[in-house]
Amino acid sequence: MEKFKKNDYILKLVDKKTAYEFIRVHHYLGDAKFFSKFAYALYHKDSDNILGVATFSNPQGNVALKGWFGLPNTDQSVLELSRLCVLPELNGTNATSFLLSGSIRLLKKEWVRAVITLADDSRHIGSIYQVCNFTYYGLTDKKSDFFSFTDGGKVNPRGTTKEKQGVWIPRTRKHRYAYIIDKNLICNYKQEQRPKKGETNTYDCCGGSEMVHDKRFDKKYSCPLCTGELVELLF
Repeated sequence: MEKFKKNDYILKLVDKKTAYEFIRVHHYLGDAKFFSKFAYALYHKDSDNILGVATFSNPQGNVALKGWFGLPNTDQSVLELSRLCVLPELNGTNATSFLLSGSIRLLKKEWVRAVITLADDSRHIGSIYQVCNFTYYGLTDKKSDFFSFTDGGKVNPRGTTKEKQGVWIPRTRKHRYAYIIDKNLICNYKQEQRPKKGETNTYDCCGGSEMVHDKRFDKKYSCPLCTGELVELLF
């Protein structure tokens, strides 16, 4: 593909189905489901072929908006960047920043006050958000997930795990970024110095052994993160 020249490209609002068909092929999360309130696609002005997609959704989680801005969960003025990707041949160009920045300009017309996003600190530092002038608000708190053998290997959603067999495994942390359009909107998190290239973190689930140990019940299981399942090992 020829060099990316921004004057040759345009953005269009597309429906979620159109966005999903592109994302499931080209995004690293594949066909994992996601929410979308607005989806914008990148096109060459002389073609109908989608070259990239950015989707925005209402933030998920009971404390998301309260934690960020002290807003109720019913608020519709803050959106989360749920997916962002371009064709592989456009990686390394300014196509991604053109797509993201252009999408935010379009969201301003929809009375959106801010866009938040999270970057997995085991994968990347969120360089594209830095390029697009997002403000950095540090890392999310340290957390672990309990994979319950009692409940078929699923992550325990809520409640006690005292009587359940299974294992705790550290969850990756997320870099918090926000692009605040309405300057009267105050973020509850403290602005921090942006992470630098190469500052990713490594998480140890099983030390490469593909085996985890529930010391409480003295049982060993296959590592759910490495093998995709929690199976008792009888040796």
